[in-house]
Formats: sequence, C-alpha cells, structure tokens
Amino acid sequence: MLKNSFRATKPARLILSCVLLAVVSAVAGRAQNAGSPHDADLFGVRIGMDVPTALEAVFVNAKRQPGQEKPDAKKSEGKDVRVLYKLKEGNLQIVFAEGKRVREIQFEYASPLRYEDLRLLDNSSTFGNMGGDRYDDRYAVGFTDDKQKERQWWRDEKTPEGYRIRISFISGKLTVAGALATKEVRHKIITVVPEDKDKFAKALQSG
Repeated sequence: MLKNSFRATKPARLILSCVLLAVVSAVAGRAQNAGSPHDADLFGVRIGMDVPTALEAVFVNAKRQPGQEKPDAKKSEGKDVRVLYKLKEGNLQIVFAEGKRVREIQFEYASPLRYEDLRLLDNSSTFGNMGGDRYDDRYAVGFTDDKQKERQWWRDEKTPEGYRIRISFISGKLTVAGALATKEVRHKIITVVPEDKDKFAKALQSG
C-alpha cells in the first residue's frame, strides 16, 4: 500500500523538486550578483579600487541597464565622496577616499539574512556554541556600541599593501518589542581597520 502510494505521488514529487531547484537557482543567482556574503567584496567592489573600476563592477554585477552607469546619488564628505546605488538586492554605498579609491563599502540587505545561515556564532562564549554544528570561527562577536542595541560580527584580513580590511555584519536594532531583530543580519560593511588608516593613506598616495 505504501509503495503504491509512493509511486502515485512520484510525478508530483518530481515537479516539486524542479520548482524547488528553480527557486534555489534564482536565490543563488541573486547572491552571486552581490558576491558570497563572506567575501571581502560587494558586487565585485573591493577596498582600494579606483573610481572607474568600482563603478564598472557595480554596473556589471548588479546587472544595471544602459543609462544606469552612474550611481543613483552622490554626496561630498569633505575630501571624500560617497555614492549610493538603489538595487533590488538592497542599498549599496561606496566611499571613495579623496574621491579616488574605495575606502568603505556598505550594503543594506533588502531581505535580512539569518546569522545561523551565515554560520556566525551566537555569542563569544565557546561553551555556549557547542552544539555539534560548525561555525565560522574567524569572526569575533560583540556590539556596535556600549548601548548594545546592534550586534556585530567581524573579522580582519591583511592586504598585500600592508593595511588590514574589516568585514562586518550588523544586526537589526534591539527593541523591547522586537528582540529577534538582533538575530537578523541587516548590513554588511567592508572598511579599512581604523588603526590602519595611515597605512591606507600611504598606499593611496603611492598608488
């Protein structure tokens, strides 16, 4: 009886599998446009890139249409320039140091990610994360400030130029009615480690 029932539903199972495969492929395609969440770039943009290379990377990887080569907004911040792209995947901001090279990249996800899906630790306690699952232990865990309203996961990478970059994930803001917000990854930020700003400036001048 069970075997016959299984055979009867097999075509339906096959159709469902095809649908699920299409959905997964679509999600993977969108993720590939932005890049893997753990990569040290967003839409192909990396710290240190010059302006034309960075803008071309966004145009290609975000699949912008002809006429959308330029950012959607631009703002001068002293000697630096910040540009904004409003993309279907979320809002992308790029800061060009002295209007020349990428110093910071910020991305606000249109659909928040879950920290479990990124294999991020729930807290800094090793004992508290012993559950048989594999976590990405490259990341430290803490908060963005002493008010502890937003969680932050971060790791540092050294560049060939000698300065370090920091890849961070930021949660939603903790509120009385929405404690689960700190379980969601709302932003990804890639920037020069604050202690290495002088090294970055030196590399900027030599480049």
